Amino acid sequence: MIDFKNDKEKALLVEFASKFDDKRALQLIESGAQSASDAAHLAKLYWSIVDNTLDRDIEPLLEKVYTTLHIHCWNEGFETAWEKEASQ
Repeated sequence: MIDFKNDKEKALLVEFASKFDDKRALQLIESGAQSASDAAHLAKLYWSIVDNTLDRDIEPLLEKVYTTLHIHCWNEGFETAWEKEASQ
């Protein structure tokens, strides 16, 4: 399970996963990453959100979401998958 620091982080992820009709992302937001593929999917979701919010002033929230997902994926042992996707 992902340890969100506040409801706004999760709400942002759910908002965009729903907007993108990404059922897998919605499931991962609830269950957390359980494989390298899951970690990569969360990283892709994060960067898609960044790309789709360039006109919104939400950088501090995006930084919190990044940190939460980054820590979660590292704690679950999927740091390589996260880093590979996050660095693209």
